Amino acid sequence: MKLPTNQMFKLLALGAIASSLYAQDFYWNTTSARSQAVGGVYIPSTSGVLDALASNPAGLSTLTARTVDLSVTGIFSRGSFSNSVNQNAPLQNSPGVLPYGGFGMPVAHSRFTIGVGLVPELMSVSNWNYVDAPGVAGATYGLQTQKSAITAVRSVAAVSYSFSRALSVGASFGVDYNSNTLDAPYIFQQHPALAGLKTLLDLHTNGVGRNYSLGILASPTKKIQFGVAWKSRTVVDSTGTATGNIGAQLDAVGLAARPDFAYSAAVRNVFPQSLIGHIVWQVDRRWNLAFQTNWVNWKDAFVTLPVALTQGTNADINGLLGTNTLNDGVPLNWKDQISFHGGVERSVTENITIRGGYAHGNSPVPSSTLSPLTAAIMKDQLTTGLGFRHGRARYDLGYGFGFQAHQSVGQSALLSGEYSNSLVGIGTQALTFNTSFQF
Repeated sequence: MKLPTNQMFKLLALGAIASSLYAQDFYWNTTSARSQAVGGVYIPSTSGVLDALASNPAGLSTLTARTVDLSVTGIFSRGSFSNSVNQNAPLQNSPGVLPYGGFGMPVAHSRFTIGVGLVPELMSVSNWNYVDAPGVAGATYGLQTQKSAITAVRSVAAVSYSFSRALSVGASFGVDYNSNTLDAPYIFQQHPALAGLKTLLDLHTNGVGRNYSLGILASPTKKIQFGVAWKSRTVVDSTGTATGNIGAQLDAVGLAARPDFAYSAAVRNVFPQSLIGHIVWQVDRRWNLAFQTNWVNWKDAFVTLPVALTQGTNADINGLLGTNTLNDGVPLNWKDQISFHGGVERSVTENITIRGGYAHGNSPVPSSTLSPLTAAIMKDQLTTGLGFRHGRARYDLGYGFGFQAHQSVGQSALLSGEYSNSLVGIGTQALTFNTSFQF
């Protein structure tokens, strides 16, 4: 049975939502088990379609035959949250599985190579269970399961052109499918009449945005290879529904009105542009050393998360506000992220390779807007893995251990103080299996 493209996007996104990924770079720049095992560095190879599509399209020029490249990643997370009414409340996520894949091939006897695939772009998923701290007039919704997810998967087509064995360029065009979920007490931040008040909110939206990337890959000597790639930002205007109940807040401020509501919802997400530079040094026949630096422009992307609610169904709320429309925005004010990655791989035999790596980056989330639902605060990760080649097939396994990172909040910039004097801790583990076959 052939699935429509939109259904394929949704299936992959659902697989992502089942997981909780706060990896050192939760904005994915590499995807394969090999890259994970060497600290997230992109190492171009004759069978590496997925990493070329995700990282540097010029890397497609290293393909030597038609290649199918498939991966599956399992995510395991842990975390805790403390504030005025919670002490080490745990992260509730279950392990999740995320599949993806790609295909690439040289074009006849030309200098062109093409590739297509479906790869993860951004994953931020939270599932907590903690007590809602009292807000304006002491309003609280008690013990709540608090869920938040912003996910994006990229359908991508790319082409590379090889000027020579030493120099290649590439470009890609991608379509991102974005899904947003929020099921938690929501505190209005900017609405002139509601700022600081909160309601239970269940919001679901999805949409599509476009992006592209450019890359260059050069080998000045037989033992040195380096590349640089840039990916544009992506703007997604997603639409869906928002339902909820504002009863506890109405009771706290002494207003008698019907508490439940439903709206049509629209959320605008801006995913950042990024720049990566990598270098691979083949020390000898057995040893490779690899290094990479990533820059992600969160500062100009995650500034505010605008939320527009229209066509409200609750006549009491519409009458109190004088409109059936609500416009609000959640301040984010993220910082640019710079990360550093290093890895090593050694050929044990002609067909077996072992790998290891380390990655470090700054947390892009400022303490002033941090909450457990936006805690992409991971900084350090150790990785390892191995590869096995058999005939035209290659099998790779990568494992990453993200040390638990903690970040505290003093005076929160989020209304109305529920996240002031709080502490969030997040750690992850990820296991990726990769197989590629040339024919």
